[in-house]
Amino acid sequence: MAHKCGSRNGLQVFEKDGGGYDGYCFSCGTYESNPYQDKPEGYEPVFFTKSPEQVKQELEEIGEYTTVALPERKLKKEYLEYFGVKIGLSELDGETPNSHYYPYYNDEDELIGYKARIIDGKKMFAVGTTKGATFFGWSQAIQAGGKKIFITEGECDAVALFQIMKEHNKGTQYAELNPAVVSLSNGSGGAEKQLAKMLPEIRKYFKEIVLVFDMDDTGKKAVEKVLRICPDALVANLPSKDVNQCLLDGKSKACYNACQFNAQKPKNTRLVSGSDLHEEAKEAPKWGVSWPWKHITEATRGIRTGETIYIGAGQKQGKSEVVNALTAHFIREYGWKVFLVKPEENNKKSYKLVAGKLAGRIFHDPKIEFDMDAYEKAGGVLQDKLILLNLYQHVGWDTLKADIRSAASEGCKAIMIDPITNLTNGMDAASANTKLQEIAQELSAMALDLDVVIFIFCHLRNPDSGLPHERGGEVLSSQFAGSRAMARSCNLMLGLEGNRDPHLTSEERNVRTLILLEDREFGETGRFKLFWDKATGLFNEM
Repeated sequence: MAHKCGSRNGLQVFEKDGGGYDGYCFSCGTYESNPYQDKPEGYEPVFFTKSPEQVKQELEEIGEYTTVALPERKLKKEYLEYFGVKIGLSELDGETPNSHYYPYYNDEDELIGYKARIIDGKKMFAVGTTKGATFFGWSQAIQAGGKKIFITEGECDAVALFQIMKEHNKGTQYAELNPAVVSLSNGSGGAEKQLAKMLPEIRKYFKEIVLVFDMDDTGKKAVEKVLRICPDALVANLPSKDVNQCLLDGKSKACYNACQFNAQKPKNTRLVSGSDLHEEAKEAPKWGVSWPWKHITEATRGIRTGETIYIGAGQKQGKSEVVNALTAHFIREYGWKVFLVKPEENNKKSYKLVAGKLAGRIFHDPKIEFDMDAYEKAGGVLQDKLILLNLYQHVGWDTLKADIRSAASEGCKAIMIDPITNLTNGMDAASANTKLQEIAQELSAMALDLDVVIFIFCHLRNPDSGLPHERGGEVLSSQFAGSRAMARSCNLMLGLEGNRDPHLTSEERNVRTLILLEDREFGETGRFKLFWDKATGLFNEM
């Protein structure tokens, strides 16, 4: 807008989070608390969206800005230049900094935006976008070639930490080395999500991760969330509120030592006082979310996050139908996001099967007419709530752990792994059993740490005697892969029985019994009959 200083378009107006507007004139460097005070009563601001061409032109213009030191932050020109920071100068004297711009790039290392900071009034906004960007300073960190990466909350902290480390190493054998320092693109609020996204790339280049977040409550909470997805990260305990403040307070050496030598895993005492727990435990027991079948819900008291559930069945007994039924149920009834890991099934088929459970239709059988309206309606419910693994037949436990943490950071509340034995393909029986014990223990801890419920599905070993499973053979806990370890680590263990004898009627062949074998919480057992309706593809409780 025009401004009283005489500028025709120097006044930039901002909508405030709590409502109302303020502004800043880039021509004269004046903050305006009420930019519309001279407008007639009833005046409504006009909002507009810049075209891609306008955004490109603006990014190019900022790219031509100079770089000077920021005395109020004690940041030197050479270190700001290293990160590609641009400085806006006052039009009145051409020397006084009034704004600074921090470049952000996408995965292809293309400039997509600048994060702008107005010095007067501390206003921040984006030119272009920072959505989907990598860390600030990510390209420089990779080129640095070190094995340790330092992650700060903000851009000024990243520049400050880089400056502190370079200044400290002047005159030493490390003077020519550049530390790998980056900043989150959206502060502590987006830390967990961005770390989960960037973690696979971080692991490619770096052996150690050091979190250098602010020392306030927000920073500490962000550290806790990040450690859920990156439990091996180290944490720096700063001598001032943040890194830039350390520089301003003259505590550079202490900051250097805190980050370079004294960063460590937060201490987590295992001793808890009963008096501390008394108030927390003073609440009536709550039911978990429901199963798709009423009587199983009553026996188990529902499904609770923080727990793991093991479900096994013989070959072609309908295990995957249970997976899909649970997935659709959580999405429809509770709006949960569900992470579905089915390495032995094409993702398109998995999507169709879950959609079919929502619609009560069969979408994957060419003998049955495809109901496009029902499919589209189911898609409207699924939207982004179904998350699948973009791998086929190549799932390892180390990579899957990272994927589960990433899915949890994206808001997934239920994790479905079908079958768990895919993670031990190619191992002999003894090695596979040992690996499953390790996986079961880690999954149990992850469910609690990430506050998700994890369902583990497996094929059963054949009975030692009597009828085979496909002829109605009884399901026992001992037939589960890694049975002893799984029984110890999982909260619930259920089996699926059925008889597929071709001499039976189709109705009899489509009856299944879901058996509650182990219940760590309440010690329940039980048998619950289900009927698979071939017309709708649904398991209904009998």
